[in-house]
Amino acid sequence: MSDLEPLKEHFRRQIDQYDDPARACSWRDADVARRNFAAVSQLFAHETNPFSVYEVGCGFATLGEFLSEHYPLATYSGSDLLPEMIDRAKARNTAANVEQRDILVNPPVQQYDYVVISGLFNLRMSNDDESWFTFVKSMLRAAFGIAKKGLASNFLTSYVDFKRELGYYQEPGRVFDFAERELSRFSEIRHSYYPWEFTLLVYDKPKPLPFAPPPGKWPAEPQEHGGRTF
Repeated sequence: MSDLEPLKEHFRRQIDQYDDPARACSWRDADVARRNFAAVSQLFAHETNPFSVYEVGCGFATLGEFLSEHYPLATYSGSDLLPEMIDRAKARNTAANVEQRDILVNPPVQQYDYVVISGLFNLRMSNDDESWFTFVKSMLRAAFGIAKKGLASNFLTSYVDFKRELGYYQEPGRVFDFAERELSRFSEIRHSYYPWEFTLLVYDKPKPLPFAPPPGKWPAEPQEHGGRTF
């Protein structure tokens, strides 16, 4: 099991050191944070009706500000492990709908249209890669269980030529394989928007292609007969 205490202590130090929300949440700056918000927002960019978004690991709830600017149809809620983060989020915005919660221990009773996790897995601290991936999979299962329509999470990619010692660099194929096998067959990886990151998008239903007929009834799984597939 992963040890989260070093990660909690890291963010407590960040909160004490920085008033800036991006730096306190270990983003290099606000532009990096916004890029990651844009990445997970690909999940619901097609929406034309009001929808709800729940952020796991909400930090100062600055994703809510991003959504207000770019996705006014979204209703934002979130949670974080650290009560200090929730206190700072509510100090910035008293109306912020955020709470201290561990979704692995006490998931929300209510479901939300979309659940997003932005940057939460980038620091594994003293945990080895395999134990951290076990934690990642547990979090993704729990998060998808809260979602009605879909889940998005971003990662540092393993396709890099430099790695921070305490960073977590995930192989995109392993994440995709896990999502397809355990979450939903309607999953995708976006690896084209930035050299060192990728985003996993998981839907409960197929997402229509822009200029193709909507998904209908699929044919039965192919059967093999005498060496031929029908």
